[in-house]
Amino acid sequence: MWSVIGLILLCAPAPHAGENIAIVEESALIVWEPAASTEHFIRRATFRGKGRDFGFLVPTPSVPTLAEADDAIFARLEEWAKPKTVYVKSHRVDWTPWLMMYGMRHETATTAARPVEVLASQKIAGYDAVVLDATDSAALQKWLADHGYTTTPDLTAWLEAYVSQHWKITAFKIDASQPEARTGAVKMSFTTPRPFFPYREPASQREYASSIIVNRILRIFFLGPERVTATIGASTPWQGDLRRSNTPPATLGFPTSMRLTAFEDWSSIRPGFDDLFFSRAADQRPFTPPDNTIEDVKTTHLPLDVLAVIAIVAIVVIRRVSR
Repeated sequence: MWSVIGLILLCAPAPHAGENIAIVEESALIVWEPAASTEHFIRRATFRGKGRDFGFLVPTPSVPTLAEADDAIFARLEEWAKPKTVYVKSHRVDWTPWLMMYGMRHETATTAARPVEVLASQKIAGYDAVVLDATDSAALQKWLADHGYTTTPDLTAWLEAYVSQHWKITAFKIDASQPEARTGAVKMSFTTPRPFFPYREPASQREYASSIIVNRILRIFFLGPERVTATIGASTPWQGDLRRSNTPPATLGFPTSMRLTAFEDWSSIRPGFDDLFFSRAADQRPFTPPDNTIEDVKTTHLPLDVLAVIAIVAIVVIRRVSR
């Protein structure tokens, strides 16, 4: 029997005052069950920055259940999403004059209860996780400050966007021995009226990420009954690239009646005004990326200048012989 594997949510890192943390790589698998209005997700992330003991916050529209997951699924998903590599052998003739070849240089181009109530707490995948319900963003800010999280003004504004909608906040805290550390994958399952990815980031997070990260990547794999597309908020286009969308292979262990769609987002600075929301794509055709063709070219050099000299010599010889 297949068990649903959950997926992802973007988060707001919350280091101590004076420290900075950025997410440099993030992968998520989103599994959507529309009949039950339930989203599951597995999340994996790599952090970089000055902080060693830091946390991050994840918003969800309802109380989530947490579980540790095997993040090996991401290696299999990434392999599935890659273009097929095709090797082609060919032959060509290079007519470049020898004198030009001699002087050429070759160059290689070298992601109205209490104001704050603790709903659940547990240790999981290297994290201390606490699920919080707050009715007041200022009270939530104080709770976070009292428990060692930073409470900058921009993080307060980020929290208010979710507290005002009565969403839950799960606070994760990680102990990293190095400035960059990969944690275990975490599964979160929760009910929601529509599948989403917490894409909104505090202003300071966007600014810091843009200053230290050259290639930041977010990979989202969406498993559901149909091919989906995503928007930021209600209708703003998302710059994520579609990598593949078709029936998942049996090797991944997902039902073949579902559709698996992969996206990539290389934005160093992500828009901070809303989250990603997924909906049915107008185009339901399978999408497969073009083959990655690697051509093995065998070149035969026939320099025109050398051939010209040979031809001239041959003509001279023939004329002399004919005389």
